[in-house]
Parts: sequence; C-alpha cells; structure tokens
Amino acid sequence: MAVWESLARPLSACWFRGRTALITGASSGIGRDISLSLARLGVRVAILARRNDPLAQLADEIRAGGGEALVLLADVSQRGQVRDAVQRALADFGQLDILVNSAGMVIPAPVESLKPADLQRMLQVNLFGTLHSMQAVIPSMRHAGAGNIVNIASLAGRRGLPPLGGYSASKFALVGLTEALRVDLRGSGIKVSLVMPTVVDTPMTDNFVAAEETTSIPGLVSGIPVQWVTWATVAAICFGLTEVDVPPGAVVLEKMAALFPGLTDAAIALGNRFAEWFGNRTSHEGS
Repeated sequence: MAVWESLARPLSACWFRGRTALITGASSGIGRDISLSLARLGVRVAILARRNDPLAQLADEIRAGGGEALVLLADVSQRGQVRDAVQRALADFGQLDILVNSAGMVIPAPVESLKPADLQRMLQVNLFGTLHSMQAVIPSMRHAGAGNIVNIASLAGRRGLPPLGGYSASKFALVGLTEALRVDLRGSGIKVSLVMPTVVDTPMTDNFVAAEETTSIPGLVSGIPVQWVTWATVAAICFGLTEVDVPPGAVVLEKMAALFPGLTDAAIALGNRFAEWFGNRTSHEGS
C-alpha cells in the first residue's frame, strides 16, 4: 500500500484527476481492484456488473475514500443492457475517458469433453461482452478525439493450455479483436491496450482451482497478486502501451512457445503428467 500511495500522488496530479472511467466486471477480482485504484487516483468511476450488493459495497468504499462512483447493473453478454448502462454513465459523467473491460469467466474442461454451451457462454462474456462495451463507448470517444480502452485478456490468449481450451479460445479471439480495433482507431486519438496476465489470485481462479479438472495444471494454485494487473492497467493508460504482459518476463516464454510449438506441447504434457502423478501420490499418502 505504501508503494501505491507514493505513486498515486504524482499520477493523480499529472494524468488521472477529473477523468472518468467505466470498468466492467467490477464486482470482484481484477475489476474491483482497478475500480478502487482509479478512484484513489481521482478518477470518477462507473462500476458495472450483474450483482447489486457487491457493487453497492464497492461504491460505499470508494465514496468513503473521497471518490465518486456510479453503480451500473448489466450483464455484459446482453448488448441492450450494456448500451443502456453506457448511456447512463455518459448522462451522469458527460464523457467516458477510460474503458476497462475486466468482465470474464472460465469453465475448465478438456477439449474432448467441452460442452458447446459452456464455450458459447465464455464467448458471450469474454468476447462479445467486450465487443458490446467497446462499441457502446467508442462513438463518444471519437467525438472527443481521445480515450483509452484497456482489455484484460490473458496469456492463455497466446498459448492454449489444458483444461482451459475453451477459455483460451475466447481469449485468443479477444486478442485478435483488440489488435484489429487498434489499427481501426489509429489516428483517432483513442489508445487501445491489451493487459495479458498469467493466472491471477482472484475469486474466479479460486472457483476453478477447486474443480477436479484443474489438478493437472502445475502451479495454478499460486496466482499472481491482483495488484500486479492493476499496475499494468494504470501503466497502459498512462503511457498508451499496446500490450503489457504480467509478469513482464512472461512475454519471453510466450515468444519461445510460438517459435517452438512442438517442444512447448511436449513440455506442457510432461508437466501435466508429473502434476497428476504428484497429486495422486499426495492423495494416497494422506488417506
């Protein structure tokens, strides 16, 4: 917290104070932390999610710290709800300078047993939800000639990993959509950024770590702190960065995997088999 407070003053003074932001998926995890942090920097935040109680608690926390928060209830997979929420934010704030798309979901399963309905649900939230909010916000940003859009993707959107094939597919699609939009908006004054974290310590992660299907993922139980993703998001907004990998060294592994896909497949498969063996051995020893 001390480190964050030392950074907050200059950032607030030089960049953030008086600006407005819409954060999707704000009820928990990454979206919640980003909302709190931007509010501390002087940003007026519109916090969007499906559940009222967590949003109301977050808004109270922001206001108690001297910030301004607008609660927006919407399911990002529903285009009409997102458009209505954005219109309300524009009516209250007059302009949206920042959009952070943090809403996401994961349903782990091996590809061979992945239910089409589960893949469709992940695409509706992770891909179409982001599309809905961007399309709703971009016209006002174009009119202003400025803006920042930050999409929280995942390193799973660069490299497929079992049992997250469906989740990876949705994030691969999100990365492609974002990269195309960045070119579309070149010269408009609107900056489009990707934040690409590895596994993050959030309630969503806790939910799928508890599932039986995830026991074969080495190191999954020790996700990175959510604050790392927040700092990456703040950096992307401040400097208009195209892509921020979290942690930074992950980009090297990502590029190596792209250069040597067959070797990477073999390494991941071997790691998964070792994790399964180790998990089974631990289970037998504890019984």
